[in-house]
Amino acid sequence: MKKKTLPSPEEFNALFCKACDAHQEQNYAKAKSGYQTLISYFPEAPILHYNLGLLLFETKEYVGAVESFLLAAQGNPKDVDILYNLGLSYKKVGDNTTAIMMYAKVLDLEPGSADALYNMAGCYRDEKNYEDAETTYLKVLELEPGHLAANNNLAFVYHLLGNTDRAISSYQKVLELQPEHKMAEHMLAALTGAAVSSPPHIYVQEVFDNYSDRYEQSLVVELEYAVPATLKDIVTAGDKWKHFFDYGLDLGCGTGLGGEAFCDLIKRLDGVDLSPKMIDVAYDKEMYHSLYVSGIKEYLLEDVGLYDFVLAADVFAYVGDLQEVLENLHKRVTADVLFCFSTEKCHGDGFELLSTGRFAHSAAYVSKLAQSTGWRVIKQQTSSLRKEKGTWIEGDLWFMGKGEPQRVEEK
Repeated sequence: MKKKTLPSPEEFNALFCKACDAHQEQNYAKAKSGYQTLISYFPEAPILHYNLGLLLFETKEYVGAVESFLLAAQGNPKDVDILYNLGLSYKKVGDNTTAIMMYAKVLDLEPGSADALYNMAGCYRDEKNYEDAETTYLKVLELEPGHLAANNNLAFVYHLLGNTDRAISSYQKVLELQPEHKMAEHMLAALTGAAVSSPPHIYVQEVFDNYSDRYEQSLVVELEYAVPATLKDIVTAGDKWKHFFDYGLDLGCGTGLGGEAFCDLIKRLDGVDLSPKMIDVAYDKEMYHSLYVSGIKEYLLEDVGLYDFVLAADVFAYVGDLQEVLENLHKRVTADVLFCFSTEKCHGDGFELLSTGRFAHSAAYVSKLAQSTGWRVIKQQTSSLRKEKGTWIEGDLWFMGKGEPQRVEEK
């Protein structure tokens, strides 16, 4: 068997520089081919596996990134950058336990690494190990008291632990550091009982962008959420509306759970959501004709479609005041439309911002608003929406048709 001729040092440098240049220019195919060619000559060179790992991470090939960084670590087991990137890659493949181990190795070598501590805390948080997450975020803040993200995440952890006073204090610290921080502003309002009519768009977008990669696992498996399927069962069993539709709109479509439930009943289904990352997941399911990154109110003002089916499953908890949505949607539907949606239940006659940061709506509020904005309530049903800390959250499922706006006298 003929022995493979190794490139000279000059040839190696030229090939390596070409691969690195292609990588920097985001010509990933060329860069990947270049790294792999060099690895075939020098299979134990840590720098080659490290660079290939960076490329695979950038192209979201996280399993391959783990493999490449592991090979790099074999040749250089105490390289902090390799271990740190291994931690990032293990987290991306859902292995938080091993990611924590990688960050621990980084901290053995660099005890003052705030970045490693911050990422480790995030892994603890995602594993619902909130006590260790709290401890680790506090270590970050010992090193960097002004670390905005650590303060914000610590507030979130305190909230989950039920320590409202510390959560409020931490959100106040976030606002001291960044007065325009909309997420902290909204959550502080929720925890202090401030009157809020709707959340800022950036709050909703950030919540769901950060949640997108584990959204369905958390909502469907852990919280036993099945609102879209329940709505569909009622639609298909009902006799007060048609059962097949020409043009549907999924408001706040998220990752497409609603689309999965209803797509076989609708010829064309469009979706709209504030979170680009949630839209990316929905796009990959290939159920929607068109998908739009937009706020609901903004989309309805710009859209010119006429829909005979509209879905808003677990959406209005992130809207609050429904007046504009119902008014604008009424202009975008056919006479035989079916509008299905869910709301969390609250007492009283209006809607309220809960300590969770979500909105709840009373049945009286929704019924009254429907009448004044031209909607006709065909059916309303109380239902368990999802679990929260092991307890079912109660809400209402609504089925509406188009009517004429009526003046509702104030009592």
